[in-house]
Amino acid sequence: MYAGEETVVNYDLTITGGKVATGTGVRPLTIAIRAGRIAGLLDADENPPASEQIDASGLHILPGVIDTHVHLRDPGTVEREDFITGTSAAAAGGVTTILEMPSSDPPVTTGAILARRAEVVQPRAIVDYALYGAAGHESIEQIPKQAAAGAIAFKTFLTEPAAGQHGYAGLWCSAEALYDVMMAVADTGLRHCFHCENNPMLVAREQRLRAAGRVDGLAHAESRPPMVENSSVAVVLALAAEVGGPVQTVHTTNSLAVQMATEARARGVDVTVETCPQYLFLTEEALQAHGSFARCNPPLRSPEVVEALWRSVEDGQIDVLGTDHAPHLPVATVDGREDIFEAPAGLPGLEVMLPLMLTAVHQKRLHLPQLVRLLSERAAEVFRLPRKGRIAPGYDADLVLVDLPSAWTFDYHDCFTKARESMRVYQGWPMTGRIISTFVRGVRVYHDGEITGQPGHGKFLRPDGITEFE
Repeated sequence: MYAGEETVVNYDLTITGGKVATGTGVRPLTIAIRAGRIAGLLDADENPPASEQIDASGLHILPGVIDTHVHLRDPGTVEREDFITGTSAAAAGGVTTILEMPSSDPPVTTGAILARRAEVVQPRAIVDYALYGAAGHESIEQIPKQAAAGAIAFKTFLTEPAAGQHGYAGLWCSAEALYDVMMAVADTGLRHCFHCENNPMLVAREQRLRAAGRVDGLAHAESRPPMVENSSVAVVLALAAEVGGPVQTVHTTNSLAVQMATEARARGVDVTVETCPQYLFLTEEALQAHGSFARCNPPLRSPEVVEALWRSVEDGQIDVLGTDHAPHLPVATVDGREDIFEAPAGLPGLEVMLPLMLTAVHQKRLHLPQLVRLLSERAAEVFRLPRKGRIAPGYDADLVLVDLPSAWTFDYHDCFTKARESMRVYQGWPMTGRIISTFVRGVRVYHDGEITGQPGHGKFLRPDGITEFE
């Protein structure tokens, strides 16, 4: 018996025979579930009565992944993705909670829009979800209202949106307004997350490259080198030391930015760091091979920068991983092939993050408990989701059953996202570690290639675990 276990042995579901992975280790246990939560962790040889029993022999059981960075853009450009296809992709990828960015149409810039969006997408959600609010200079007075409506955190773009990007209107902040915006977010107590790139610097570099006739894939990487990111990170960290609120650098691509955040943390700044699988598994060589299909902001980096970022992961300096799932129609991406700067930026990632990271475990780049910390436990801590991210009594029964030694080949045709054709950068990649089943609050929403959950099962999550529309 384990601490916190209930003595009543009449459960809705038991999962037996599997090895349970936590941030501290891996051990065989029986998981007992009642009313959507883990009611007990029992010795492996125990098999108490339950309405349903699942034999997980030969499998590992992980806490459901919390994806800290998702752009489903619903409502808005639902031809790219909607909450049914997006949360189906999440379920297939072992993701049981998504933190959705404010880039919908209309963009989430007011408390009323956030509350309405939470309500509109719920009937389409298969997995649980939370919503970021926008902290732009045009919506500063709405920041406390978004917090009151249930924002999980705030997002600020430090780059000006391109013409026609309606879903990003009002989400960016000019340099002169940044301190005031950060103060307003700090007053809410919520984490303030930043897309860190130096806007004047990248604009000037792109203009110079265009003037030289450079519109090829690698020109994108050259227009936004690490110093463009790092100079922006330095500004955020300096202001964070002044305002005192919690901050996060998102989709961090290089170890110097991580080092700056680590040093700031040692000085008392509450800063966390997110990176994404594409910055660990892809390099700028993908821009040569795939052009517009490999464009993301910040751009892919050199092999040397990627290797150094891996060392930051291995050393525990990266807090969380998010996909930055950004679906686009293939025709739009193809249209940008002749001019990389005209291509839409962003890669779909919900269905590949966990398989890629399981493959890294197989390759001994990290241990399974490290993976659990990166993908689940730490995200729940950072974003104040107290019943998420762990396999422990009292926590939501968000679980992923995986076959660790199973070798397979990625084929984007099998994916559920509408943007599957934009995932060709991973086409044919060998993977080791197959997702067998995904459970959200004790309900199996994915199994063996099929979506088994129903739209509307997903709940809207507020910070500190509140799940109702209050």
